[in-house]
Amino acid sequence: MAAIISVSVQAEGFDPGEEYRSLRSENFADGATAMFVGNVRDFSPIEPVGSPVENSKGNSVAVLELEHYPGMAESALTDIARQAAQRWPLGRVRVIHRFGQLRAGEEIVFVGTSSAHRQAALDACAFIMDFLKSRAPFWKKEIGQGAESGHWVQARHSDEDALKKW
Repeated sequence: MAAIISVSVQAEGFDPGEEYRSLRSENFADGATAMFVGNVRDFSPIEPVGSPVENSKGNSVAVLELEHYPGMAESALTDIARQAAQRWPLGRVRVIHRFGQLRAGEEIVFVGTSSAHRQAALDACAFIMDFLKSRAPFWKKEIGQGAESGHWVQARHSDEDALKKW
């Protein structure tokens, strides 16, 4: 049976609990549900040169502005979700990615997967997040407290390195 895949790119916030309930609603075949919720940090991490670990705090961030190409972003996220469903026996996949101006603490992204087995749900969720971070067409600008302009976030080596395990 093919996975039920649902993808949304939206400005509006979402309720992670409601998204979980939706993944589980009338879903008696899947014994495992894995989820990831990403939030806006109040700082910009500094990636040490030559290290895949982001462990240093950089500038403060009050607002993260996310831009995307409508249609292209949804298509890319759907393709990533389909790739996951081809690799693992998934029942349902839900991906939400927000755009617009988001304040520190707000949710940016939700990825939920369900499967008959725990490891498939966990691996598929991680796979989707790793590819979403590096391959989905979103651009991020960090704006500090009281600043009128910000700076665009560059791709991180650690995000590309994460893809190598797949």
